[in-house]
Amino acid sequence: MSETVEKLARVRKYLKTHGLEGIVLLSRANFAWLSGGGDSHIVSQSERGFGALVVTAKQALLVANRIEIDRIANEETVSAFTPKSFPWIQSLADALPKILGANIKKFASDDADGTGLQKLPGDFIYECRAELCEPEIRRYKALGRDCSLVMETVCRQTQVGDSEFQVEADMAKHLLARGIQPYVLLVAFDQRILRYRHPTPTINHLKRCGMLVICGARGGLIACLTRLIHFGPIPEDLQKRHESVCRVDGAFWNATKVGTPYGKVLQAGIDQYKKEGFAKEWELHHQGGPTGYAGRDIVATPDEKRVVLDKQAVAWNPSITGTKAEDTFIVDGANRIVLTASSPDWPMTKVTVGGEAFSRPSILVR
Repeated sequence: MSETVEKLARVRKYLKTHGLEGIVLLSRANFAWLSGGGDSHIVSQSERGFGALVVTAKQALLVANRIEIDRIANEETVSAFTPKSFPWIQSLADALPKILGANIKKFASDDADGTGLQKLPGDFIYECRAELCEPEIRRYKALGRDCSLVMETVCRQTQVGDSEFQVEADMAKHLLARGIQPYVLLVAFDQRILRYRHPTPTINHLKRCGMLVICGARGGLIACLTRLIHFGPIPEDLQKRHESVCRVDGAFWNATKVGTPYGKVLQAGIDQYKKEGFAKEWELHHQGGPTGYAGRDIVATPDEKRVVLDKQAVAWNPSITGTKAEDTFIVDGANRIVLTASSPDWPMTKVTVGGEAFSRPSILVR
């Protein structure tokens, strides 16, 4: 079964479950998912793309205005969808009734604002998108390798005196050269690592310590990782904190088992924070959760009831003031596929949590 055939079957099962005539997928994330990696964006800061995928029990359509229709139809992975265009002087909301027909009120959309459609009922991500198929896993592995390579390249090239802006630009350059969109790029040097969990880059110049974060997107899939570098010997307190955050990360990984509620996985990490002597640190930043076509499909909270799925991508990001751990992996039965694994020459910290041994990236000493 091809990727598109499998996904259309999931969508049509969703339609039947919720009593819908069809759905209109407008978000870039869902366009990429259903098309198998297609790109509908023009404006990089917009979550809504410039093409829509429409699915009914019998039809699969690509809908876009006349400016965009040929490029999307010719260059993106949409051969399974019949193209339908409308004049650029019309809005999509005006064009949809004619394209969809009389039963438009029985259609739903992932971005219903201004369309006259109802919002997608239920949990579309969990019912259709969360479990990755084999072609997606292959693309995700390649993306993860490339993001890790970019991260390590920039970490090894960064010098004392560089600004956070410079390092951000270096990461973006290397990502874009590989067809990867910078979804999130964070950089903090020295005191800013201690102050901010989401350090957007500034003119601040590197003296000793740097933290770099990449969330890179290609074909809609997003891979996330964090690494730290230090010029000169690592202070003892920072080293201990990093070992602690690696054990917290290990607790998250160890608890991420098929069928386990994400709230329970989060609790395993919270318990490890307490064991490490940093009981309140988890309250200073979200800890991550399942990912895929969004930075996080769910940000895990203590009362989250949705469970870990097989073939689901996950990225935990525990932090203890001054340091952080983050990588992306896919749950693979009782195993895991680490997408953003470090190269053999990156230093690693070995920890054991819940009877399971982990090697997590150390702070790179320059």
